Amino acid sequence: MRPLMSTAALLTVLALPGCAEAEEIARDAAGQAGCAVAQQAVADAEDRVRQVAKDIGANPQAAERELRALAGVLDGAAQQLEGEAQTQVQRAREAVDGLLVEARQAADGTRVDEVAVEEGQRELDRALEALATVC
Repeated sequence: MRPLMSTAALLTVLALPGCAEAEEIARDAAGQAGCAVAQQAVADAEDRVRQVAKDIGANPQAAERELRALAGVLDGAAQQLEGEAQTQVQRAREAVDGLLVEARQAADGTRVDEVAVEEGQRELDRALEALATVC
């Protein structure tokens, strides 16, 4: 009975480093999957923002609805990440927030600040580029 227990204990000790490796592999895979989701979310947001930016003055309410939806998608993506990848998705979210301000102001009758809209688009582009570097 004793040799069997010793063998089981030895196998457990030998398996522990393998568990740590397996955990690291699983963590890396989850991080890569999170990055893939985040990159897709930001790329989709970038495409949709380009269209919305054209419509802010013409239909600010629709632009606001679309931007709110994009903000929710980016929030969901950010929750799956950590570190610099999460920071870049949050940066993209902040760019969408700036565009939301423009849409709300346009809905209230204020003229759209085209410079602010263009800067929001550029900031979104920069976040996507940085996310691609991080991921």
